Amino acid sequence: MTNSTAAGATVVAADLPEAGPWFEDFEVGQVFTGPPRTFSAAVVAAFAELSGDRAALHTEHGHTADGRPLVHGPLGIAGFFGWHHDLGLSAHVEAALDTHWDYLAPIHVGDSVTYEMTVVRARRTSTLRNGVLGRHVVVRNQDGVVVQQGRTSALVTARSAVDDAAGRIGSAFATPAWTRALAERLGSSEAFTRATGTWDGSIGLRFGDDVVQFRIYRGRVLESGRRTPSGPTFVVGASDLTWVRLITGPVNDFTVRTMRDEFHTDGNAYEYLRLTAALVALVDEARALAGAERKDDDR
Repeated sequence: MTNSTAAGATVVAADLPEAGPWFEDFEVGQVFTGPPRTFSAAVVAAFAELSGDRAALHTEHGHTADGRPLVHGPLGIAGFFGWHHDLGLSAHVEAALDTHWDYLAPIHVGDSVTYEMTVVRARRTSTLRNGVLGRHVVVRNQDGVVVQQGRTSALVTARSAVDDAAGRIGSAFATPAWTRALAERLGSSEAFTRATGTWDGSIGLRFGDDVVQFRIYRGRVLESGRRTPSGPTFVVGASDLTWVRLITGPVNDFTVRTMRDEFHTDGNAYEYLRLTAALVALVDEARALAGAERKDDDR
């Protein structure tokens, strides 16, 4: 197994705690991968018996040219949790909280899949004794085709009950603390102030299901938070994974990602286009905020 941070550093499994990683050992932007898993006929048959789904599609023949049976979709999810355990990542998991999964392409008997898990959220609970990890999972077959992907979160025990929220602000996307910290940086950003110097409106950012807003008047951030008095002029949204890759990745490729339709916009499209430079500057400041957090961790 390898664990890669978004900054490019790679840490082998041996560098993780011998007893398994605690909540503090996970960081937003980390990517975990491991060896492939092959779904043999015996494995699929066992799952059919266990689940009760013995449809011929899974046990006798499929719709491929060679008639290979189709692997049950939920077996792909079950395989992820087994993979997670085999890699030693489950040692301090207290509970699974939710799972949202998409089946994008078929997996057939004999296919080998790889799992790639990215940590997209890491927030300590109010008790301080544990934290919630948000994880985005991509499943690829032996040809590199994405066959399944999804989001799943877990409650993980912390090594110690300490309040480390201040040290995690830079990667606590869409939280009130992160929104305030970013607003402060925007107020000092020459590029953002220049790009919004004649503008009056509110910018909304959607991270998965969470939306935050910044009320702007002639280059000044008047207020920020979940809501603004008149609502957002427009909202720029993307999945948690896209935001994490953008903010913790090696470059600010916001424009490229918009051209690949990784972001979507609601509201006044004209105003959104007018403020493209402001959005690039906003992402620069969000990246700097996350980078400052990493530098603090290195000290």
